[in-house]
This record gives sequence, structure tokens and C-alpha cells, in this order.
Amino acid sequence: MKPEPRRGGPGKAGSPPRNTTADATPTLNAAIMAMAAGPALDELVGRSVLAIPIAGRARGLSTTWEGMRQVVDRLTGLRCQVHVKVNAEGCLCEVLRVLEDAAAAKQLSVVEATLAPEAVAKAAAIACLQMHPAME
Repeated sequence: MKPEPRRGGPGKAGSPPRNTTADATPTLNAAIMAMAAGPALDELVGRSVLAIPIAGRARGLSTTWEGMRQVVDRLTGLRCQVHVKVNAEGCLCEVLRVLEDAAAAKQLSVVEATLAPEAVAKAAAIACLQMHPAME
């Protein structure tokens, strides 16, 4: 008689399940959305999107038009499309990743905020979380 294959996954019996980045993504998204524009969000975006290795170097990424331009330049360099809609109530930023065949795109993030630089910064950080395994 053959033993039945285990269906519980690759871990040892009784061992706790392994958590992955995908398991933490909703919590990380909520934490990013709760951040206010300013130095803490600038630092997060600087490290996760622009790969600025030195603390304190990322200034104005979530509060200035120049900072927003830097973030958009990086996202387009990663084959993403960035759509920003501005109206009287605030701003909406959507980030999409162009797929290999260039005929379609996958939505990575949609963020609403009061100002465009903040919306772009938050959307970029969330998008990079979503495409982390595919980062170049």
C-alpha cells in the first residue's frame, strides 16, 4: 500500500506556515496609504522606487512636481504607464505595467490623494510591491 501524498505544502508536519511577500501586501498597502506626504513617504519612495541608498537623500518626492517627475521617470523606465487625473476634489494616480507582448497592461495600483505628487508617490510604492519579483 502506497502512502498518501501530503497536501499541506512543502513544510514539515507541525511547522508554522511560511509567509510570503504576497501575504503581507494588503497590510503594506494600507500602511503606505496611511502615510502623509513628507519625509517618511519620501524616504520610502526613495529607497523602494528610486533605489536611493543613503538616508535623507530623498526629499520632495511626495510633495513637489520635480519629485513627482523623478518618480514618473523611474516608473516609465520600468515599462509602466502612469495615469494622473486631477480635479477639484483631489488627484487619482493609476500605475499599469506593460506586459511582454505590449498589447495589454496589468493594473498595479490606484491611489487617491489631495495632491498629485502624493498620489504618484504612494501609487509608485504600491506598484513596486506588486511587481517586486519582476523588478529588473
